[in-house]
Amino acid sequence: MIRHLARFTALGLLVVGLQGCGEKKKEANEQPVRGLRAYKVAATAESRVRRFPSVLQPADVSSLSFEIGGQLKTVGLTVGQKVQLGDVLAEIDPRSLQSQVDQASAGVQQAQAQLDNAQSDFQRKEELLKRGVSTQAAFEQSNATLLSSRAQVDQARRQLELANQNLDRSKLLAPFAGTISRVEVKSFAQVAAGQPVAALYSDDSFEMSFLVPAATFQNLKVGAKIAVKVADKPDLPLKGEIKELGSKAEQVSAFPVVVRLENTAPGLNAGMSVEVTIEEPLVVGRSGFLVPLSVLVPDGGRVLQNTGTVFGYDEASSTVKKRTITVGGIRDNRLVVVEGVKPGDILASAGVSYLADGQKVKLLPLEDAAP
Repeated sequence: MIRHLARFTALGLLVVGLQGCGEKKKEANEQPVRGLRAYKVAATAESRVRRFPSVLQPADVSSLSFEIGGQLKTVGLTVGQKVQLGDVLAEIDPRSLQSQVDQASAGVQQAQAQLDNAQSDFQRKEELLKRGVSTQAAFEQSNATLLSSRAQVDQARRQLELANQNLDRSKLLAPFAGTISRVEVKSFAQVAAGQPVAALYSDDSFEMSFLVPAATFQNLKVGAKIAVKVADKPDLPLKGEIKELGSKAEQVSAFPVVVRLENTAPGLNAGMSVEVTIEEPLVVGRSGFLVPLSVLVPDGGRVLQNTGTVFGYDEASSTVKKRTITVGGIRDNRLVVVEGVKPGDILASAGVSYLADGQKVKLLPLEDAAP
C-alpha cells in the first residue's frame, strides 16, 4: 500500500513539473510588442538640393613686374604682407634713369635754341624776299631749316617724356589693396622688363571652382545666385553668383563651374573650405515628399540608384510592412521621395534595422511633420 502511494505521488509531481515547463516555454515564445517611432508624411518639395565642396580662392590675382629693366634697390616684401592701393612694392635704382632724364632735358633745350635761330632766319629771309634783295631759293632753304628744327624739338620733347615715364616706372606700385602671395626676386638683383617680381591677390574678392554632373550642369546659368557656407564659419550666410560655366567636361560627365562671392565678411582667407549649395528642380512635372533620412532601411546601397526601402505602418493590423520608394534627392537634410508614399502615410523613423516585414508594433507619438 505504501509502495502504491509513493508511485502515485511521484507521478503527480512529474505532471505538475511538465505543466510548469510548458508554461515557461510558452512565455519564452511570446515576444514583447516593440514601440514604433514614426513619421507622418505631409511636407512636400518641388526641388532638391545638391551640395559641392570647394576651396576659397582669390578672384583677383596679379603677377607684378616692371615695364623696364634695371638693378633693384632693397626689396622689403614678404609673403603675407598686406598692402594698399598705390603702395611702392619695389624700386629700380633711379640714378641711370635720372641721368637719361637730364640728357633728354638738355636735348630739348638745344633743339629749342636751334628752332629759335631758324625762326629768326626765316623771318629775315622772308622780309628780304619782299624787298627783292634775297632769292627765292634762299627763302625756301630757310623755311626747310625751320621745319627741320621744329621736328627736332618735337622729337627731343618725346625723348624727355619717355625718360620721365621710365623714371616713374622705376617704382612698382600696388594696383589694388591685397596680400602678397609670392616674392620672386631678391634685393639688388638685375631684372628685365616683364620679369615677375611678386604676386598680389585681393582680400575682398573670392571665388571657388568645382565640378558638377551633367544633369545639374544643364540647369545652371551664368549670373544665377548660389548659397555658400564656410566650414569654419557655419553660421555665416554668404551669397555667390555663377561666373563661369565650362563648355567641356574635365572628367566623365563632370563640368567645371566657377562661383564668385557677392558679399564678403571679415576673417575670410584664401584656402578656406566651403560648401556650395545648388537648388535644382525635380523630375519635370513631379513633386516629392520630405521624409527623415532615418526612415531608410540599410539595403546594400540601393538608395544610390535612387531607390530605397522603408517600413510603412499598417493601422488595421498594427504591423509594419516593407515598401520600395523612389528618391529624387535631398533637401534640408531630408529625403525627397517622388514615388512610394502619399500624404498621411506613416513611416518607421527609428530602429528600422531591427524591424521585420509583418512585425507587430505599438505606435508611439508621431514626429513633428514640419520640415
